[in-house]
Amino acid sequence: MSEKLIIQEDSNIAIYGAGTVADILYFRLSLLGYNNRVKYFVVTNTGGNETSKFGIRVVELTNIFQQLYDFTILIATMPKDQKHICGYLESFGLTNYLEINSDELVNSFFYDLQKKPIEKYKIIGQNQKTAGYGDNPKYIFEELHKRDCNNVLDLVWAVNAYDTTIPLYVRQVEYGSFNYYKELSTAHIWLDNSRKSSVVRKREGQYYIQTWHGAAPIKKVEADAVDSLSDNYIDLAKHDSEMADLFISGSEFYTELYRRSFWYNGIILKSGLPRHDVFWDLGRIKKFIHEKYSIEENIKIALYAPTFRTKYITGCYNVKLNVIAKALERKFKSKFVFMVSRHPNNCIEYSFEESDHFIVVDRCQDFEQILAATDVLLTDYSGCMYDFSYARKPIFLLQVDYEDYLADRDFYISMEELPYVCARSNEELVQKIVEFDESEYLKKLDIFMATMGNYDNGTASSRVVDYILQKFLGEF
Repeated sequence: MSEKLIIQEDSNIAIYGAGTVADILYFRLSLLGYNNRVKYFVVTNTGGNETSKFGIRVVELTNIFQQLYDFTILIATMPKDQKHICGYLESFGLTNYLEINSDELVNSFFYDLQKKPIEKYKIIGQNQKTAGYGDNPKYIFEELHKRDCNNVLDLVWAVNAYDTTIPLYVRQVEYGSFNYYKELSTAHIWLDNSRKSSVVRKREGQYYIQTWHGAAPIKKVEADAVDSLSDNYIDLAKHDSEMADLFISGSEFYTELYRRSFWYNGIILKSGLPRHDVFWDLGRIKKFIHEKYSIEENIKIALYAPTFRTKYITGCYNVKLNVIAKALERKFKSKFVFMVSRHPNNCIEYSFEESDHFIVVDRCQDFEQILAATDVLLTDYSGCMYDFSYARKPIFLLQVDYEDYLADRDFYISMEELPYVCARSNEELVQKIVEFDESEYLKKLDIFMATMGNYDNGTASSRVVDYILQKFLGEF
């Protein structure tokens, strides 16, 4: 976008788009003094988008179009989407729009930011944009801080809002804000576990470590699931892999998967996954979680943590927690309390019949600590079953919508080949708990895990930091 953009003096502005391009346009409008005239971010479908950005509402066009006839509508999306959006606006009689040259806008934005020097000891990390202080990047941060005897590192974490639970040695920056992009443009090292926007520009002298968030050979991902991915996602995935200088892997399975399906030909560090280190520290983590949630020491934890559905089937989350808890208590001769981690994409769909009490852990930032404190895991198709396998404790799979889910997301390994106990109904699950043979289960589990070629031994964080110091930072 040129700074010569002319907007009528009395005209309010609606930005069509709610992604990174729209954010950058808003920043540029702010520099030009137009930010107070931006009244809406408009989208075709809100879907999983925020309800507001920078204090401005994000609204669907169908709900707001009658108010936009006197606005200037600025289309701030990827170029290939703009033609469709123009036609969509015109179908509502809206011709008062301008198409922003997104390439020019983005290149100019990052060019200005990248005039500032790279700060050698600045490292910026994030967890699936704003999922909280957790996953592999958190454990790398902790190990870096442990090694930083002279306090020279500037550790920066992207957040949705300021979080008092994040350690004070970590600086926080709001994800998607102007300051976020300033930090990103001057950090020496990026740590991320999901794909970055396709408009993000990495500069020479910066290093990008992609830790990824997957570990399990369960649901197909990336190029292996290309039919269920949008063109925009494929573009950003390829861009992300092109920027990456290093992927970290937890197993031979994932090393081969990166090569085959992640559009990546760079270096892969066979370190294990830093978040898995907690499974070599179970006693301490279990005590911490029991104290945090006021659970008596003699009470065991059962965790229900299902995955999301792109095609929701009614009843797939309707678990009889009380009935299952009683079955677990009879089988393992101990009292149980249920924790529930609802997936954010489907959290409104959950319904638990006759459940007296369960502890909601949806917002726990470090899900791996919850797993490490768990005694019995109940899930469906979630990759957390693989992480939890390191604890060598019982895993039960309740898959009431198996055929529908299989049609939507195929598996690398069939459910029948996995060592975990599967059931298709609450009633069958209770029966499977009654019949559970722990000795036989552990034999199958150990054989299965051995076939994956796992690298984890409780030192992954240390191995990754060793590599960072050797290749990127040097000693400090």
